[in-house]
Amino acid sequence: MNGRWVILLFLSCATALLAFVDYTHPAASLQKGLLSALALTAAYLVFKILLQERIISRIARSDRRYYLLKIASAGYILFILLSISIIWVQDLQALLFGFGLVAAAFTISLQDVAKNFAGGSSIFLNGLYKVGDRIEIGSKRGDVIDIGILYTTIMETNEWVLGDQHTGRLSVIPNSYILTNILNNYTRDFNFLWDEITVPITYNSDWVKARSTILDIVRKEAEATRGIAEKEINTMEKKYFVSRRSLEADVFLKLTDNWIELTARYVVPATRRRIIRNRISQAILEQLAESKEIKIASQTFDIVGFPEITMKREDEAISN
Repeated sequence: MNGRWVILLFLSCATALLAFVDYTHPAASLQKGLLSALALTAAYLVFKILLQERIISRIARSDRRYYLLKIASAGYILFILLSISIIWVQDLQALLFGFGLVAAAFTISLQDVAKNFAGGSSIFLNGLYKVGDRIEIGSKRGDVIDIGILYTTIMETNEWVLGDQHTGRLSVIPNSYILTNILNNYTRDFNFLWDEITVPITYNSDWVKARSTILDIVRKEAEATRGIAEKEINTMEKKYFVSRRSLEADVFLKLTDNWIELTARYVVPATRRRIIRNRISQAILEQLAESKEIKIASQTFDIVGFPEITMKREDEAISN
């Protein structure tokens, strides 16, 4: 027997005990207590046992299971609060007035908590981000793993680890940050980023062949995800005012004082940027290494002169 069944058994026994006492010694307060116990027992049976344990916990998709558990927990608390209020408060107007006083006192005495609550409400109502999104808020960046009414928990990326990969550290962010900081969402509505790799080659290299080689590699790598990215772009155009952008990979040239820069631009899934960049970089190095007409450039220095040096023999130095 797990813990939830033990709690349900305890609530049932408490309800039966109150029913017996009310039967033997009837009183108005006992009747309200009995109704409260019945409400608690019924709410626990429906929300915790039937919904969460028997139905929601068996859902295969983790994101759906997470949100349904959140909804069930919120419904459980709301049902208990409403039931207790209806049972014990006779005057509805007094109840609403009391809620107003509690809300005002809560806002004044616990401003930070109230701001977190307001931020959490904004996140849920506006859908600013959801579990699984990669976000950046303030100085923190990571993947959202939990959204509470007061705090958001993310699996941190970057910091001392490069390439948008996880550090293994969990960061708990107050939801009030959403009210005063810019939020960057890497995966909301569009799960892709434009990434670039720059390769410098010498001026005596065959830049046409180099560009063609790099372009073939990048297009081959990005082809698998381009179709999905185009579908998401089409969906975004129905929701936002966005201009149509080409998702086709390309290579751009830039002339510098030392070399020719070939910059490959391509679309990549936001959470796989480092993996795909590494794969493309390896392929570029392997292909360019096989070509004698292409040389990767590096920083060099030309020495144009030396200061004048005067040397004297030892006997001349002594005589002087």
